[in-house]
Amino acid sequence: MADITEHVSHDKDRERLARDIHDTIGHTLTGFAVGLDAAIVLIDVDPAAAKKQLGKVSTSVKEGLINIRQSLNRIRPGALDNYTFKAALEELLNKFKNISHLNITLEYNWDAENLEKLTENVIFHIIEETFTNSLKHGHATKVLVMCNMKDNNYQLIIHNNGQSAPHFIPGVGLNYLKDLVSSLGGQIKFNGKVGFTTIVTIPKEENNHD
Repeated sequence: MADITEHVSHDKDRERLARDIHDTIGHTLTGFAVGLDAAIVLIDVDPAAAKKQLGKVSTSVKEGLINIRQSLNRIRPGALDNYTFKAALEELLNKFKNISHLNITLEYNWDAENLEKLTENVIFHIIEETFTNSLKHGHATKVLVMCNMKDNNYQLIIHNNGQSAPHFIPGVGLNYLKDLVSSLGGQIKFNGKVGFTTIVTIPKEENNHD
């Protein structure tokens, strides 16, 4: 547990990065909304000015996306630099298994997929965080990890048989994951009714124009 905690529990860094990403997303969307409102006002009065305004909005959004990607790139795990994503994931799961004696089942159905690096970063961090929580809080003995495709989206499901928490309140770690997934236009849901389940859906890069 000490080894795992030392490896993945950096609350201050997570809070800083989550705030950085959250603020960048908020700034980008706010600018987008304000710019669109201005274009709506202009479109009937001065179409040329409205077109120019939309060009400014487009530029602002693209700059915001670049800033989000830069934030995500700063948290790229070193394990992903020297391995394929699948190999790095298997190495991570083996480490948890050897340290904690967890019974881990991996169903990996992304062999035909070419995940973007940012998507790999986020998924890797989600798995790190959920495994740590399954040991620290849930005292789980079994964990199932499923990597599937659903409706042309990446779907990650992680379920452990640990202590149930039907009324849990997300802490720093889980809120950090929400910000990471949101930055890719995805969704993350948590269910603590029977053990603990994390369900992540991330659009394929081609759908996000990444």
